[in-house]
Amino acid sequence: MELQPFGTLTIVTDPDGLFMLGSTSAGKRIIQELKSVQLDGRVQGTMTGKAAADWLTVDDDGNVTLDIRVVLTTDDGAQIYVHLDGRAQWPERLGDGAIYSRATLEAGDERYAWVNHLPLISKGAVAPGGGVAHELFELV
Repeated sequence: MELQPFGTLTIVTDPDGLFMLGSTSAGKRIIQELKSVQLDGRVQGTMTGKAAADWLTVDDDGNVTLDIRVVLTTDDGAQIYVHLDGRAQWPERLGDGAIYSRATLEAGDERYAWVNHLPLISKGAVAPGGGVAHELFELV
C-alpha cells in the first residue's frame, strides 16, 4: 500500500461561529463554523454556502473526535460533499498536535463520479490564527 498525494484542504474558521457547549453525553462539545474552505489538488474547489462546520468532542485526557462537513463547488461548477472523520490527541491545549482523518468525497455530477469511492486519509494541523491545513492522500 502506498500514499499518493491528492491535494490540500485549507480551512479558515469563523471566530464568530465558535460554540462551546460544555460537557455533554458525548464529551466536551465544541462546534466551530467554517468561514472558507479551499481544496487544491486533483480536485479544485471552494466552499459553497454557509452549511459548513467542525463538530468536535474532547474527553478529559485530550482525545479529540472531529467531524468536518462542507460542500465545495469545483472550478467547473460541480458540487462535491466533503466529510473528514478525524482524531487528534491534544492533552496540553486544544489545537496543539496533528489531526488524522478519513476523508470522504461524494459527487452526483458524472464528471466527478470517480471521487465517490476513493480511499482517502489526511494529516492536518491547526495554524496560528485558527486555520487548518489537511494534506489529503489516496491509498493506492
